[in-house]
Amino acid sequence: MPLLKTALAIVVLLLAGTSSLLAAEPKAGEISYRIVATDPEAGALIANGDKLYLRISYESRVPVRFQIEAFRQQLRQEDAITSSTPPYDAGRGEALAWISFSAPIRVDELRVTAFDMEWQELHSETIQMVVTWVEVEGVAARPLAEWVGPMLKHHRQVFDHAYDPQPQKPDTLFDVFFLFSIMAIPVYLMMQVQMLIRYRDGWRKYAIAPLLPILPLCLYSLFGLGMQSAYWIIFLFRFFPVALGYLLIIWMVKWFYDRRHRTDSSLS
Repeated sequence: MPLLKTALAIVVLLLAGTSSLLAAEPKAGEISYRIVATDPEAGALIANGDKLYLRISYESRVPVRFQIEAFRQQLRQEDAITSSTPPYDAGRGEALAWISFSAPIRVDELRVTAFDMEWQELHSETIQMVVTWVEVEGVAARPLAEWVGPMLKHHRQVFDHAYDPQPQKPDTLFDVFFLFSIMAIPVYLMMQVQMLIRYRDGWRKYAIAPLLPILPLCLYSLFGLGMQSAYWIIFLFRFFPVALGYLLIIWMVKWFYDRRHRTDSSLS
């Protein structure tokens, strides 16, 4: 019976920890997008340092970033200069991305990749488009398409908002949970060590339960076989409060058990 209770406790801890990972992991079908316009259009010759702008219409269930890669004869061009990628809001919207080269080059393929807030790839689209950057001197700046200016302004607003250290005051509940998660880590570690030292027999088996899911994950991470770092951090922030709550319940049950046992002993 004690072993059954210990196994049930382990299952509860595993479900609590892994459910947050499943919630955070990107799912297929969370985003769809298409290139609705380019400036300049395919086949254009543009000056070195000039930008090729892409207008992206998207629908996403999560905040999304876009990044462009250029290819020539299926070889990725490493010396490209690409736009910064602030996160655009979830839902339906339009995003702007651009790419440029500082030296003459001809590309024939562009790959537009969407990422979530944790830089996990959501989807990738490839378009066939020939654009050539050439060495041109003493040429006036080319006129941009009408949609580029407003979208550049919106792009800068998204960037400023995304990287503002505190654009909006966080909810009080979020503050409390974050503070509790931080405090739970050292408290859990101290309580775990104390309970393993002081408890005996079946109580020690109950106290050791939180270590059973976390130790294999630590070993997997050390050998590079485990989850990615972003998921690992999320797991720790969710796991330690749950593990601390579990140990507190064990401590309370044992306290009442010992108190009742002392009362029965004194009466007898």
